[in-house]
Amino acid sequence: MASLPVQLFFWPTSYYSQKAVLALEEKNVKYKQTIISLIAYEQNEPWFLRLNPQGEVPMLKLGDKYFTQSETIVDTVDKLNNAPVLVPDPSTPEGKQVQDWRCKLNSINMEGLTFGVLLNPELAVTDIKIPSSYRQTKEEYRVKTCKAIEKMEKLREKYPDLKNAYDVKIEKSKKRSSVWFEKSDTIALIDELQILFDDLEAQLRRSRTENIIEHWLCGATYTAADITLCVLLGRLLMIGLLPKYLDPAKRPALIEYWNQAQLRPSVQKGIFGGKRTLMLYQARKALAKVAAGAAVAGGVVALGVLIGQKYKS
Repeated sequence: MASLPVQLFFWPTSYYSQKAVLALEEKNVKYKQTIISLIAYEQNEPWFLRLNPQGEVPMLKLGDKYFTQSETIVDTVDKLNNAPVLVPDPSTPEGKQVQDWRCKLNSINMEGLTFGVLLNPELAVTDIKIPSSYRQTKEEYRVKTCKAIEKMEKLREKYPDLKNAYDVKIEKSKKRSSVWFEKSDTIALIDELQILFDDLEAQLRRSRTENIIEHWLCGATYTAADITLCVLLGRLLMIGLLPKYLDPAKRPALIEYWNQAQLRPSVQKGIFGGKRTLMLYQARKALAKVAAGAAVAGGVVALGVLIGQKYKS
């Protein structure tokens, strides 16, 4: 299984994509990266929906099989080789704890929290760390979503074999466009996280007591629960909320945890490298446009020369 070619379809700053990247990096799996631009709605393109009817990232291709949903992908990647173990047997105490924390962390409304802050930027306590070209007002968000729906409706007519997939995506998009990510709702989500982080602090203190040399969320080893926690902390940093939860007097164990987690190569690449990957992607796209424009211009010049020669003759 480990010898099969591995390909990850993802968007570098996608919360769920980052889980898949961290899992692949932690397991030292060689994989091909294919960026699916969520900004350009490439997840709605017919070729992608044929592979993944949900039209979501991440998606993992292993050999000739495709896997979707970030948690399923983490579980699948963990089976590619024996060490390190990211998902311990749930029948063991550690495995049960990892399973429980994954469930708790995955219950967070990340879409509401992320878009709630991005569309109400005054809620951020530090700079929002996403390119300014990707930021948008509520009205811009609504208009862009409506245009995406219109495009999907046309694609649904053009590709009747994908009607069901487009029906589901159009319905989801209509619901999303009707949600304005009100400031009060976002504040409620921000406050709810305080309770979760109190529980996390207590768990991290227990782990530190029980595992002197090295300690992570559920014991002495870094697991799938840590992947989710690291991606959560990285997302809070990206949307300018992390300082709200890193109170030195209240959560010293969480601060210690985040400081050591940031040193891991997987976190450096999957979370902090996401923005760099995105910038390189933008640069390549821009260069491709310039090259295409130059090719067209060159073709026009060549055509002009030929026409001139023809008239001369």
